[in-house]
Amino acid sequence: MAFWLVKSAGQRSRLVVWIEWGTVALLVGGVAGYLLWKPLDPMGDQQAAQALALVQTHPAHSAPSIRQALDIVMKANRISDDRSPSIGDWTVRRDEQATERDRYRVRVVMRLPGSEKHRWIEWE
Repeated sequence: MAFWLVKSAGQRSRLVVWIEWGTVALLVGGVAGYLLWKPLDPMGDQQAAQALALVQTHPAHSAPSIRQALDIVMKANRISDDRSPSIGDWTVRRDEQATERDRYRVRVVMRLPGSEKHRWIEWE
């Protein structure tokens, strides 16, 4: 029915064809760049995985491990259903400013409700 609305490539403007192919090339290049820049397996680096495990299982002052201490803080700050605390993903990156070669920076962000309704406290 509506096949007469679609023009073949020979009937379309050359500029439109170049724009379409440019868009496809940018999309493919962007996906390829993303995959090369950010690997599919973030824990593919064995030393990064060991650094994360070492930090999460390190003894804390108030709990057997840092991870358990953060869970205790999260439970203690649970005020109500609409203002519940949140904890972000654990990230591991090589520390470029370290003097030794095998140094990593482990990071997690915790967001706790503040004393006022629309105020939050963020710990890193």
